[in-house]
Amino acid sequence: MKRYAIFGLTLILACNALPVIIPLTEPEGNTVVGGIADVRPYFGRTVRPLTSKEAGDFLLATCGCGEWRVLLQNDDGTQYQFPVSFFANGDYSLSKPVTVFGSEEDKVALGEVDQEAGVVSGNVDLNRERLRFSAERGDSHALEIQACVLCHVGDNPIWPRPPTHPVYVPGVTDCFSCHTITIE
Repeated sequence: MKRYAIFGLTLILACNALPVIIPLTEPEGNTVVGGIADVRPYFGRTVRPLTSKEAGDFLLATCGCGEWRVLLQNDDGTQYQFPVSFFANGDYSLSKPVTVFGSEEDKVALGEVDQEAGVVSGNVDLNRERLRFSAERGDSHALEIQACVLCHVGDNPIWPRPPTHPVYVPGVTDCFSCHTITIE
């Protein structure tokens, strides 16, 4: 029994040290300038690999200017976001998977986008904790009120609302009663 306890403890320590032992690094390949052609956002969740417990929301999206970002909102409300780039093996094609990678300070994301299936999955390191993520492409920004919340509300929004903006009230505020979204 003692041997199993030591093995279990070693396994836990090894899994928690994974981000330090095997870092997520920028992939080789050609940079996809301006990002991938289909600009619909990817919505999903993050999971703690050791426990398979969900950790929070995941969003991969563009602001329409060619810059793509990852935004993570943990279930405790903390929010992280940073820019990402796409990499293709050979020439870029909508029918081929591409790699997505981004890093900023102690945050790193590395995954694969299956453009035809409309899914992305991979790993993200946040403050030396490794999480898995998976997400599916949404219909459009205009149909996903959650994209507004993730990008414009919270501790670390991608594009903060101006000080004169009305307060956002979850479940009450309808962003589209005042705003329209056009992503080209």
